Amino acid sequence: MQGLSAEGRSCGAGPGADPGGNPGGGSGRGRRCSTGNRDDRPDTAYHDGLSVRSSKEHALELHFTTLGPLKAWRAGRELRINRARDRAVLAVLLAGAGRPVPVGEIIDGVWGEEGDEAPDRAASLPGNVYRLRSVLDGRGAGILRHVGKGYRLDVDPQGIDRTVFLAALAEAATARRNWQPERARTLLSEALDLWRGPALDGVPGPFAEHERRLLAGRREEARRSLLELDRELGPLPGPLPGPLPGLVPGSGPGSGPGAGPGAGPHPEPGPEVVTWAPGAARAGARPVRRPFQLPTDLADFTGRVEQLATLAALLTGPRRPPAALVTVCGPPGSGKSALAVHAAHAAAPGYPDGQLYADLHGRPGEDPAEVPGILAAFLRALGVEEQAVPPGPADRAGLYHRLLADRRVLVLLDGATAVDRIRPLLPAAPACAALVTLPGDGPAPGEHTVRLGRMTAREARELLGRVLGRERLEREPAAARELAAACDHLPRALRDAADRLVRRPAWPISALLSSPGA
Repeated sequence: MQGLSAEGRSCGAGPGADPGGNPGGGSGRGRRCSTGNRDDRPDTAYHDGLSVRSSKEHALELHFTTLGPLKAWRAGRELRINRARDRAVLAVLLAGAGRPVPVGEIIDGVWGEEGDEAPDRAASLPGNVYRLRSVLDGRGAGILRHVGKGYRLDVDPQGIDRTVFLAALAEAATARRNWQPERARTLLSEALDLWRGPALDGVPGPFAEHERRLLAGRREEARRSLLELDRELGPLPGPLPGPLPGLVPGSGPGSGPGAGPGAGPHPEPGPEVVTWAPGAARAGARPVRRPFQLPTDLADFTGRVEQLATLAALLTGPRRPPAALVTVCGPPGSGKSALAVHAAHAAAPGYPDGQLYADLHGRPGEDPAEVPGILAAFLRALGVEEQAVPPGPADRAGLYHRLLADRRVLVLLDGATAVDRIRPLLPAAPACAALVTLPGDGPAPGEHTVRLGRMTAREARELLGRVLGRERLEREPAAARELAAACDHLPRALRDAADRLVRRPAWPISALLSSPGA
């Protein structure tokens, strides 16, 4: 992970570190140092668990910590910003680092809807900027400039822990999609170690409050993803009732009692495991893994109670069909992917041998060459070494189905164009199930289908309230209903509209209705 480095973060060294190696409220995982021991780096000055190069060419380099109390640093020394409003202005400028931030956006983010103070706050802003410039531009570097009708903070975004954190989460998500779980786990662990407490702790204003909520949600998502990866990569291979064709017995840790997804990442050693024979001679076969690949669930998933109940019955109910194939169909923007991911997370305890996931959006669905590539990725996720993946599509499908035999695995295929084109990916084992999202209303005959359309008016308002906050919605109930109707009660449009309002905390809901292009 580039930008703010993590040298010594997991070693329990530096200000604010606790005895367990958790510097001031990071992830608390006590992982290894990412780039070496700080005792071997005498030319590096440290602050708050983050390293700053102190060589001459970087003497004026600025770093900012926002995942905790807002602080500014130059060459390892803290720059004192004493006034809370000054820190609130800095928080808005850091979020827009490198671009001009309009004066109105700063005022809205710092003072919000304090209408009776509008003349005072407009007159106060130049004073806030002057004090910040005095601190940050100590040597006349021109870091904070007046540009047009706004201000621009010219600092490297990689020197802001917020930027580094969010970039690491995006990089980890890409790594997971590319079936690189080890890299994803490293990125998430280092990203969580950047935290030192509540984001922008003690900073006033609606922008800071919004950032605290947003970043706290992303932090929780990262924690859940890291736990899933620990389950996937940790010693969790499970026993099979007997050798399968093409498999040979091996030794290693087993599942042990209660080693399902809720049992924690480090179960007790258990019985024998199996590995695939052809790769053993070339690459040293690994135990069959339990993959946990589901994307992060939405913390504010709303509504769809009836559809969720149907999916639960089909996937985990007492009358669930063997080798269940369940499809979710609906128009674009109806929330098919979100519903499928939410239902898969709810059903996961019923599939303790793992969950496989493939995002098929944007893939040429009519090209059958895509399926062998996904099969190869699934085989690697199940523990087959790269060199041991069969070259032919038929052999890959055969091994895939042998590995799933007598196991309980849920396969989520999101964004398929037609069921017939993904048949090789659908498990045939009776204890397994597949959940597939499809466009429109055209599932193949005989499949169990859940159809999605518009949300109800009540669900749409509830979704707006969960994203915007109840207080904001209750101030303008009529505008909220009008906005929901303008979005046709479709979840994607509702979220897009709510996100735009969240980024403009001083805007009333009615302002978005009158300014759709804003």
